Amino acid sequence: MSRRDDVIARLWRARADLGRRIGRRGDAGAALDVFGEADRSRPSEWARATSTGVDRYRSAFRPAAATAAVVCVSQRPWMFADAVANVARQAELDIEVVFVTNHPGFADIDVDRHLVGLPTATVIDLPVTVTLGACLNAGLAATGERFVAKFDDDDWYGAHYLSDALRAHGYAGAGVVGKHSYYADVGDPPVRYLRFPGHEFSYTSTLAGGTLVIDRERVGDLAFDDVSIGEDRQFIRSCHRRGVSTFSADRFGFVQRRTGDNTWAVPDAQFLVGCVAVDPSCPGHLVDR
Repeated sequence: MSRRDDVIARLWRARADLGRRIGRRGDAGAALDVFGEADRSRPSEWARATSTGVDRYRSAFRPAAATAAVVCVSQRPWMFADAVANVARQAELDIEVVFVTNHPGFADIDVDRHLVGLPTATVIDLPVTVTLGACLNAGLAATGERFVAKFDDDDWYGAHYLSDALRAHGYAGAGVVGKHSYYADVGDPPVRYLRFPGHEFSYTSTLAGGTLVIDRERVGDLAFDDVSIGEDRQFIRSCHRRGVSTFSADRFGFVQRRTGDNTWAVPDAQFLVGCVAVDPSCPGHLVDR
């Protein structure tokens, strides 16, 4: 990188940071108070405090709304049953779901049979040539809900995943709530890792693409770019350009699954930078709470 490019990059980061700060309309302090004086720089202390304080946290903060929508774009017909189960598992909220099928193989499965039990479900079938960003925009256009969550078809979402995201929306005042710290299963047999520990309950410049929960009253007419790689990062950057903040909630209720056909194809060694291997049976790292 040239010196000029380095200066431009620094100015861009400074501008984005200013935008995030200007865009704040809430405060995470009250949420952190629930967990006591736990120190983020001491991982075991932080893990213990946040895991034992989950029930107090949920009692103290109600979701920002009683309803929400899920948009799930899938090019994997063989994952459709799991994607439906992720939605059906959600608790506390009335969920509308929009599935955007984006692969010719969906013609070979009984989509309607999988949807039995979901009260409000819409299926939009688009050609495989349509980008992921365009598919997501089609899903957003199909629902009038204020809060819309982007679910990935190959990840796992716990029962309180979406209601907990809406809790954070209630006090953070952010345009997008998601996870900066989160769990991931890598390898076969899978090993569980915690990615980027210590970034919970904080305003942040990055969120995992499978965890975006959007407040459309705050982001306005923002849409995803017409691309299939990096559309989530570009959406977050667009938020920051408008001075709309993004907020990282708790680390629970979500597991990213790294398999051989992930859209984001990077070597495991690169993916694991900043990760810490954890024991999924350890009380501080129980994902499903």
